Amino acid sequence: MSMVKLVNIKKSFGTLEVLKGIDLEIEKGEVVCVIGPSGSGKSTMLRCINNLEQITEGEIHIEDTLVVKRANNKDVEKGNSDLRNDLGMVFQNFNLFPHLTVLDNITIAPRVVKNADKTAIDQKAMNLLKMVGLVDKANEYPIRLSGGQQQRVAIARALAMDPQIMLFDEPTSALDPELVGEVLDTIKALAQEGMTMIIVTHEISFARDLADRVIFMDDGVICEEGPPEDVILNPKEERTQNFLNRIN
Repeated sequence: MSMVKLVNIKKSFGTLEVLKGIDLEIEKGEVVCVIGPSGSGKSTMLRCINNLEQITEGEIHIEDTLVVKRANNKDVEKGNSDLRNDLGMVFQNFNLFPHLTVLDNITIAPRVVKNADKTAIDQKAMNLLKMVGLVDKANEYPIRLSGGQQQRVAIARALAMDPQIMLFDEPTSALDPELVGEVLDTIKALAQEGMTMIIVTHEISFARDLADRVIFMDDGVICEEGPPEDVILNPKEERTQNFLNRIN
């Protein structure tokens, strides 16, 4: 089953064309890591999938269903936008509510958006905190947590909405090096459970070890994609080779 399908996705900010025709299909249970230099359009692509940015042109399908089709910055066809509720997103900078406890950060969206029963969602949140190794932090406030702990809370918060697809936008880029591993371990555990994931990352070794497929983006296009042993260890495109040589 196709969980995410992008057809000729273009995105411009004024005269700046950031995405220049992206075609991509993600299957159920697939883990796709997206790598590439800053400014290549990686994060913009994720934000377009999640409707945080509106595409200029193209089609987005989620779970084999059209969500939106646009041309010349106008809707051509509106699909089932409710399917975007099946997307969970984790950002670079955690985006936790500082005035809420860890437990309340996780439960607020299910209670407000889905009118979830408080007792049931509190229990679910505690189970998620156990999964990410933070059950003892339920009543703490974000300021009292390390960056790695905050990011793990952010992952638990996204999972509380029962997403079918998880989007990660450089989830470790704001962390000190010694905190990166705990977040990557949490993402690996999700992969082992079969979660469909698109991960924008600069952690090349992580992408090599975890991904079913690696995508290299540069200048708003997908330059190369394939198994990690091909794209990372034996890239065919010169742009991919130059990028990997620069960061190694």
